[in-house]
Amino acid sequence: MRVWAGSTVSGIGDQVTLLALPWLVFQITHSPLQLGIVTALQSLPFLLFTLIAGVYADRWDRRIVMLTADLVRFAVLLTVPVAWALHLLTIWQLYAVAFIHGTGRVWFDVAQYALLPNIVRSDQLVDANSRFFTTEGASGLLGPSAGGFLVKAFGAANAILADAFSFVVSAAALFTLPSLRSVERPAEKGWRAQLAAGFRYMLRHRPIRENAWSLAAYIFFDNLLTGVFVFYAQRELHLDAALTGILYAISGSGPLLFAPLTPLLRRRFSGGQLLLFAAFTAGPLMAVYDLAPHLPKIAGLIVAGVAGGVNWGFGTIWNTITLSYRQSTIPGHLMTRVNSSLRFIGWGVGPIGAIAGGLLTTAIGVQWVIAIGAAGLFAMFLGLLFFSELKRI
Repeated sequence: MRVWAGSTVSGIGDQVTLLALPWLVFQITHSPLQLGIVTALQSLPFLLFTLIAGVYADRWDRRIVMLTADLVRFAVLLTVPVAWALHLLTIWQLYAVAFIHGTGRVWFDVAQYALLPNIVRSDQLVDANSRFFTTEGASGLLGPSAGGFLVKAFGAANAILADAFSFVVSAAALFTLPSLRSVERPAEKGWRAQLAAGFRYMLRHRPIRENAWSLAAYIFFDNLLTGVFVFYAQRELHLDAALTGILYAISGSGPLLFAPLTPLLRRRFSGGQLLLFAAFTAGPLMAVYDLAPHLPKIAGLIVAGVAGGVNWGFGTIWNTITLSYRQSTIPGHLMTRVNSSLRFIGWGVGPIGAIAGGLLTTAIGVQWVIAIGAAGLFAMFLGLLFFSELKRI
């Protein structure tokens, strides 16, 4: 409950920054390419640090890893409103903030994903993960709507303060926990051997390996639009900060509505059936973003928000099922290393997708970017349908 509460509060704060940071970047630069670069810098730590974080999270106390990540993110986000107040804020500082904030997230997430098997029983994992993703949905509903109004009322730089202090709350909750060091010690000697053992386990288990490649495909094509979404909201839907916050909030309601259904659906359908359906919906739902600008402003906002919410909702079902499968399958002493190997492949393509989205938006326009992303996501579904063993879990 303490981990859950801390994660919920910091999640709400993160959703404020999800809107405020790109809004601030676009306010300073007016460039969709710069939006893509900042999004890429937030994702780049997944490529650089995920594997080594997995090794050391298996060695170290996971509570200390998560606590340190929270405090680092608090400190770096706090520099934004301070620099803004002193008229010293530059795009280079925002680059550094995005990169350090992303690095903290890598270490926190790697430790947290290995945490649940230590504090709940194996038969409780689906329910526990469902609760985390439910509150992720609540964060997605409350954070962006609050963030939009904070940006409009106090400015994007000052809105980031909410996220900074949310990490203090999360750190306080984690501080009260006992040691969460893995009870099983790695059998391999040296970090290279330990890293290789986690990667080898992932590659040898086909459902986990295919989970990694399908996640990579999804994140790449999704990031084509995610990196320039503020540009899309401003230039295509003609929304101000408050209405953009509402758009994010409608999208964020998806996990809140879908995550509690996952245990019920899992008892009626196989995990593979649910994964296939979630993959099938991703491409068509992304294509809806191309329809929304042709509608009246409020109707377009609602249509885009609902499409994003349903997509994010099915993504929550996907994450709950695949994460629970890994947590119930992977040995405890390999848990963080295998999960970090998967995230290295899956999230490591994020910076490439974000940069590509910024370049393509500048060159051919955001509507063509959406069309490319939707086609790519549908191709991912066809790959799962015809070639994957993941559909049989």
